[in-house]
Amino acid sequence: MIRRFIDVGIAVGDLQAAVERYSAVLGAAPRALGPADYAYPGLTGARFYLPNATISLVASDDPASTISRFIRGRGEGVNHLTIEVTDLEQDVPALSDRGLRFLTAGPLRFPEGRVIFAHPGPLHGVQLAFVQPDPGIDLLRPPF
Repeated sequence: MIRRFIDVGIAVGDLQAAVERYSAVLGAAPRALGPADYAYPGLTGARFYLPNATISLVASDDPASTISRFIRGRGEGVNHLTIEVTDLEQDVPALSDRGLRFLTAGPLRFPEGRVIFAHPGPLHGVQLAFVQPDPGIDLLRPPF
């Protein structure tokens, strides 16, 4: 089931400006993320690795992307919180039994594992991403 908290995902309209601002505030440089790093198409971003969590800035130039639609509807800000789980095959049905609804029929692949997003409605407006990393992957450490 739930293993640990991983990430705060922040939707931004201007990735470069957001990177500059967060770099100045955090005193750190992020890892750049390209479209291949995401489960959903059309996204780019940057991830800051902190001692016990990450902060991801997520942007898109594609007006049809999930992030662009989010920003149009809600503005920039927290898009999702990411929780690492031990076994998505067991955890998704258990979470569904607890009243969660998911945005896809099953987990989606990304380079470091699999992820499924819970609809924010039953969670008081907060979208949760449940992620299961591939064996040997520590999502709190940069992959280089």
